[in-house]
Amino acid sequence: MVDFSSIRIISGSLKGRKIPTLQGQGIRPTSLRSREALFSILGSIISGACVADLFAGSGSIGLEALSRGAKKAIFVEQNAEAGQTLEKTLAQFKLGSQGQVVIQDVALAIQNLYLVRWQPFDVLYIDPPYQFEDILHLLVQVENADLVANNGHVIYEHFSKRTPPSNIGQWTLTRTAKYGDTGLSFYRPQASTNIEPRSRNAP
Repeated sequence: MVDFSSIRIISGSLKGRKIPTLQGQGIRPTSLRSREALFSILGSIISGACVADLFAGSGSIGLEALSRGAKKAIFVEQNAEAGQTLEKTLAQFKLGSQGQVVIQDVALAIQNLYLVRWQPFDVLYIDPPYQFEDILHLLVQVENADLVANNGHVIYEHFSKRTPPSNIGQWTLTRTAKYGDTGLSFYRPQASTNIEPRSRNAP
């Protein structure tokens, strides 16, 4: 029997709605504090955006984005139970026309024609397991897939004590914020890196 808990959407049209999430099985929902900080930093960028939520788990990032006015969101999650649960959640929230779940390993999904047809993404969120091996290689693979809009935003969630790479191909690190064990590192395509400060630590 699958053990479920839930987290809530923070703001927007779906504020307060519960997102079911599997317990264990490698699923680690992004903390409330980190989600609040992320969307505070992104601000109006989310409105009308096309969002990709890689290693989606419960889908809390993409669902929060849709609640706050994103145009569409695609979720990539290799755990079949988590992916199927997310599909049911999209249906319950009547977001089937705006959201799509790809149940596949991220390294394969970035070559999936369905995902590629949704590009370019305005916001690309990457949340691998904190113990993920050879994460740099995966990040380079994602960058090479050319999924991000020229003025897009890439966010890499990682263990706060991990030092994120300053560059990933054509992406340049512009900011890192830390919230407990969670680090959020923000990247922009090089043509857009004059917009934000280099880095900071959250209070």
